[in-house]
Parts: sequence; C-alpha cells; structure tokens
Amino acid sequence: MIIPNLTRLQWFKVSWLFSLSCIILSYGISLQYLSYIHVSSTLGAGYLSVAFIGQIGILGVILTLPISLLVTLIRQKIINTLLLWLSACSVLLLLTLDTQIYSLYRFHLSGFIWNLAFGEGGSQIIHLSWYSILLSIIGIFALCTLIFLLLFFSIKRISKQRKAPIRIGFTLILISFLSANGIHIWFDAHGNTEIRAMTRHIPLYQPATAVRFMAKHGWIDAHQVNQQPKLNNQHTRSDLSYPTTPFKTHSNERQNVIFITVDAWRADAFEPVTTPNTFKLTEAQHAQYFKDHHSGGNVTKGGIFSLFYALPATYWDAFTAAQHAPVFFQTLQNEGYNTGIFGSGPLINPSFHRNVFSSIQNLTTMTEGNTAAQRDLQMVKNFQTFLDQNQQEPFIGFLFFDAAHGYAPPEDYEPKFKPYWDRVDHVKLGPDFDPIPYKNRYRTALHFVDAQIKNVIDDLKKRDLYSNSIIVITSDHGEEFNETKLNYWGHGSNFTPHQTQVPLLIIWPKKPAKTIEYRTSHYDIVPTILQEAFSVKEPIQSYSSGHSLFEEGGRDWLLVHSYFNYGVIMPDRLITTFPTGQYEITDPQQQPSNLTMPAAVTIDVLKEISRFYK
Repeated sequence: MIIPNLTRLQWFKVSWLFSLSCIILSYGISLQYLSYIHVSSTLGAGYLSVAFIGQIGILGVILTLPISLLVTLIRQKIINTLLLWLSACSVLLLLTLDTQIYSLYRFHLSGFIWNLAFGEGGSQIIHLSWYSILLSIIGIFALCTLIFLLLFFSIKRISKQRKAPIRIGFTLILISFLSANGIHIWFDAHGNTEIRAMTRHIPLYQPATAVRFMAKHGWIDAHQVNQQPKLNNQHTRSDLSYPTTPFKTHSNERQNVIFITVDAWRADAFEPVTTPNTFKLTEAQHAQYFKDHHSGGNVTKGGIFSLFYALPATYWDAFTAAQHAPVFFQTLQNEGYNTGIFGSGPLINPSFHRNVFSSIQNLTTMTEGNTAAQRDLQMVKNFQTFLDQNQQEPFIGFLFFDAAHGYAPPEDYEPKFKPYWDRVDHVKLGPDFDPIPYKNRYRTALHFVDAQIKNVIDDLKKRDLYSNSIIVITSDHGEEFNETKLNYWGHGSNFTPHQTQVPLLIIWPKKPAKTIEYRTSHYDIVPTILQEAFSVKEPIQSYSSGHSLFEEGGRDWLLVHSYFNYGVIMPDRLITTFPTGQYEITDPQQQPSNLTMPAAVTIDVLKEISRFYK
C-alpha cells in the first residue's frame, strides 16, 4: 500500500472518518452485550437503540480527540498511519476482551482482571489450551487486518477528496446520546424498571438522573416515587438469582426489629463522653457489643445497601432496576410484620425507594424540617406516631439520624466540646488545618443525636416494647478528620478504618451480654437476625455475603463500596479500585505498600460480586 502525502486538514479528516468506521465496527462487537438485556416494550427498544448508539459512539469520539490532534500536528504519513492503526487495534481488542469478561462475570473489564491474568499466581488460575490460544491469535489477526483495511479506505477516500458522511455520523451519535439521557432522566424518575435495568450492561454508561431535582420542583410526587410502576417488571427480576434458594422462617417468636442508624458515626466516637446515653447501653443486660465492626460502604449508598441486603453495593444497579427488595423485608412482611421506615434525610437520593425499601407501600421519603436537627426531632415524633397506630402487630423500625452527617446540632445547642468551630468553612480545610475544633463540632452533633436515641429507647420502655425488640444501633459509614495526613476529610474518599469502621450495638432479648473483639461487618447483621431470631435454616451464603456475627473467622477480606468504586480491606493492606479500571495497594492507613493483590483473593472477590446474577 502506497500512502499518499496528505495535508494537515486531510489527516484530520482521515482520523475522523477512520474513527467513524471503527465505531461502526465496535457496534458489531458490542452486540454481545445486548444478549443480556431484556426488552419488553416499544419504549424500551427505542431507549436501548439510542443508548447503545450514543454511548458506544461517544466513547469513540472521546478516544479520537487526542489521536486526531496528534496526527494533525505530526503530518508524517508512516507515523500517522501506525498511530491510527495501533490505537484502533488496542481499543477494539480491549472492547472484544470486555465482551468476553462480561459474559463470564457480568461486569466490565477492570484492573482486577489484569491482575488475575498476569499477577501473582495468575498462570495457575487461568489456563488456556493450545486450541484456545490458536483461535485467539487468528481472531486478533483478523480484527487487526480488518482495521487496517478500514484505515486504507479512509486514507484513499480523503486523498481523492470524495465526500464522506462524517458530520452526519457524529451528529447522529450526539443526538442519540442526548436523547438517551433525556429519556432516562424522565422515566427513571417515574419508576420505569425496564429502562433502568439496561444501564449496567453498556460499558462505562452512567446516564443522567434528576429525581431529587424533579421532586424539589414539583414535577414528581416525592412521596409516591417509590410505588411500583404499572408495567410488568418480570424481565428485570430475571437478571438476578437472589436468593439462590427459596427459604422461610421456622419460628413462632415475633420480636420487633428496630434499626437505629446515625449517618457518619465513626467507631471511636462511640464512647462515654460523646455519646453517653447510647454508650451506657453497652452495659445493658442483653447488650451485644461489637468493637471491630465495619460498614459495607464508606458512603451512605454502600452502607445502607449492605446493611439490609447483606450484599456488596456492586449489585446496586441490578437491584435498583428490578426494584427487588431484600429478603429480610420480604420475609418479615410475609410474616405479617408492619414497617415504620423514617429517614431524616430524603430516601430518594440515593434511590433507596427503588431497592432497599421498594417493597414498602406508602413509604415516607421526606421528613419535615428546614435543618437536619429539626428533621431528626420530627423523625422521632413520626416514629412515635407510628407506634401509636401500631398496637398489635410486630414491626420493623428504621430511624436514620442526619445531624452528625452535616455537623449540624441545633443553633441553640450549647457546644459540648471546645475549642469549637462556630462557622464551618470547608475552603479552609487543608493538610495543615487543625482538625480539633471541626471534630468537636461533629462530636457536639453526635451528642445531640445521642439524646434523641435516649428518647427513642425510653419511649420503647414506656410502651413495654423494649423487652421484645431486637434493637440494632449502628451507622452507614465513618468520618475522617485528616488522620492519614493526606488531606482526607469526611467520607467517600478512601477505605481506611476512619471511614469504614462504625459502632455496632445490638440489644437482643434473651441473649446474655457479650463483647466481641473480632472483626464483623454489615454483611453479617441481617443473616444473623434471620438465623437466630427467625430460625431460617437455609445457608447464609444463599442470600448474603456475610457470616454469623457470633462466629469468628471467614473474614480474611471485606468488600467496601463507595460512590463509583470499591475497595478490598485486608488485615495488612487496602486494595482500592478506580472507575478507570486501575487499582492501588496501600497499608491500612493509606500509606504506600509493596504488597501485592493475592490472586486467590481476586478470584473470591470476582465470584462474590457476580454470583447472584443468572
């Protein structure tokens, strides 16, 4: 092939025509994803069409931008040809590999997969026969040859100054991308499970949502957004195998189960000075105090999801799309339990109304009040009203306090710890900022919440409900004040104990008081309650990632979820994944480490985040 001399403008056009050709090829490769997407309506088919065309196309556009700039600047025909060909080969081979990974594990390519194949012990885990290797070589050769022919076609067409449908092609991609996001915003807010179920299958696809914005402006009813949509959502349920085996309770006891959760309550802030009333409960007759307990998330999304599903929040999208409630709620509701679910903050962001609480009719998604402290006070009143109206049936209660999350005690609440930061200005936070006044404001907010928990406990005692209720007191995640000296503040930024370790105290009638020192997690709470209080006989592993709280061992690693990534906590290291697919290994305090990711742990993690898919 003789490559003609081209101007800079012509190389620019070649790069985009070649990109369009490769995008069309990528559509063909990506068709494999569609075999896992269930479509049952014309709306669903239309949305999938624009989402598929838009997302795959936009990814191609993003990858083309830097290559197009380079070939325009370089203008060396051999270098430009190799650059365009090799970059396209790399991207399309990765896409092909991703389709194969997705067919095995139902999630997309990441750094874990690379470690699995090329890291410690990888050769012992992944073994390819000579036949598979031969087929792979033939496939790679064929794909790269096809890409070269597409490049030759692009160069030839531009060099002869023939018209090419570049603008039309990319305009169609842009319109499809914007249309898909617009459709998703509207129908996600209105509870269309079919559309939401498609999201996780398309690589790197994060369509826009606006549930809270639309509720704020009155475009949807925030108190009704949890109701099941009219269309049949059976197609979304079929993506999940949860629980893996059916089960039922075998107990005649009908104890109430009450979860008292405090947003952003770190473990070492559960002590006699900051939370005196709640900590005093550790001395109660039936107190089960767990001193090394970790949430399944360093943010609310992962923390609450793992608390009730006892599964990693990597399953968030699938359960949200299916509106598949936890077996905990399903089982107890089938046994006639009423539900009193109350959050100080909105339960529609994150979308707990779509997953954790999706089986609860007339869910209260918002609590009245202008500040977190006012909503906390009102939430307690709402719970007490629920108790007034629920005189006979057993119930599941959930209270989610918010004042500590915003470091927001009432304005007239006297600071309990000094020095105290009267006016929070996050701009001032930095590596050299003194955290003590800031932390004292946080502790004061916890002190206020502690008083509200006391009100709840005292009220349960007055109603004679305390002695017949399993009361779980915990948090969704911790809170950091730059303990690692790496300028981390708050939560959602790393997986150190400051952000993942939380209090856990369970008042469990008829059980003798006990203090447990070994590590436990949110994955263990619901399985233990179902097993111990409701005599569920089926294996815990058939519906959760946890173990019994009262059994030591089996926790060599812990999966913790954040907003868009997750981490693996081990006794001597943290493995932090990133949305880009990369990962890093540090010690438990986020300091550099020379340790590696054990291949056996990688395999276990991959199985755990995929085994509840069909």
